Amino acid sequence: MALRCIDTHSGKSIHAFEFAPQEWQSLSVKNALERHLRAPCCQAEIILRRSKLGTQHFVHRFRGACTSAPESEDHRQVKQVIVEAARANGWLAEAEIDGLSADREPWRADVLLSKGAARIAIEVQWSKQSQEETARRQSRYASSGVRGLWLFRQSRFHASKDIPAVRVSGAPLDGYEVFVPTGAGEQALPLASFITAALNRQYMFGLPLGAPADVEIRCGNLDCWKCGAETRIITGLDISIGPHTLSATIPDLSGCPDLVRRTLQAIPAQASLGRITHRDSRESGSRYLSNGCAHCGALIGAHYEYQAWDHQGVVARFRTVVDDRMRQLAINLGEEPGWGVHMEISLT
Repeated sequence: MALRCIDTHSGKSIHAFEFAPQEWQSLSVKNALERHLRAPCCQAEIILRRSKLGTQHFVHRFRGACTSAPESEDHRQVKQVIVEAARANGWLAEAEIDGLSADREPWRADVLLSKGAARIAIEVQWSKQSQEETARRQSRYASSGVRGLWLFRQSRFHASKDIPAVRVSGAPLDGYEVFVPTGAGEQALPLASFITAALNRQYMFGLPLGAPADVEIRCGNLDCWKCGAETRIITGLDISIGPHTLSATIPDLSGCPDLVRRTLQAIPAQASLGRITHRDSRESGSRYLSNGCAHCGALIGAHYEYQAWDHQGVVARFRTVVDDRMRQLAINLGEEPGWGVHMEISLT
């Protein structure tokens, strides 16, 4: 069962979903008489069918020696959504396309997209596949000058900078949703929206330079260990970049002077914070960026900040952009993000 066949009269590919029901019936009658439609996988004669759900597709008239595996209703439906979304975004898109690697190894893409010199193979992997097999097939695409994008039904799979992969779920009547592994969870969006984002370079790995970053500043109160007076400190920053969030404390921000400056500018004057500066800590034997008491200026060490966590709240927000230092901050925090869709970025 397939979405595409070859019209031997014109030599062109045709897709089953391109035909209205009346046109589909007419094409079926014509093919029964002329037998001009052939399977792209083996050039065998095909016939036209509708599934129980009404999905139009092609099947071999006689199976013969063809080794092409049958496809599920879900597989066909997902491929159709991909082709239609890609075409709506100005890409040439065809299902079930064959090719050869640089080593003359054959491959077949579920959907092959092309625009200018760019080519993208989208694989809808409805059955389980090992990480090793995915890497092998991805390498084969790369040797053909084709970028590979994987849509897995299985919940466990490997996604990396070199192997973009997402989870797809849904049903023909309900539609399909994509779940992007962000490194700290999943970002969900409709399948067609994901394809549109990917083709408009909004699906990206890590923190994109120049991406909008929304910062929330949390402050809380505690009693100074030295003078005993109640003082307010910055307990943390929550930085949202698209689907990713970084959470940092003041000591984490030593390498981000611009972010510290913007933070201090955003906090209302009436917050009455102590000075944020680098101080020497005898206890840790090091010098680091720290909160200070608003009354005596004493270092409020990182190990004391937890005392303010029960009495903290967001006091200010501001927007900035991702730079190299914010990227390094993510690495230092051990929170380097994976893939994500950044809807506010447009790099086309």
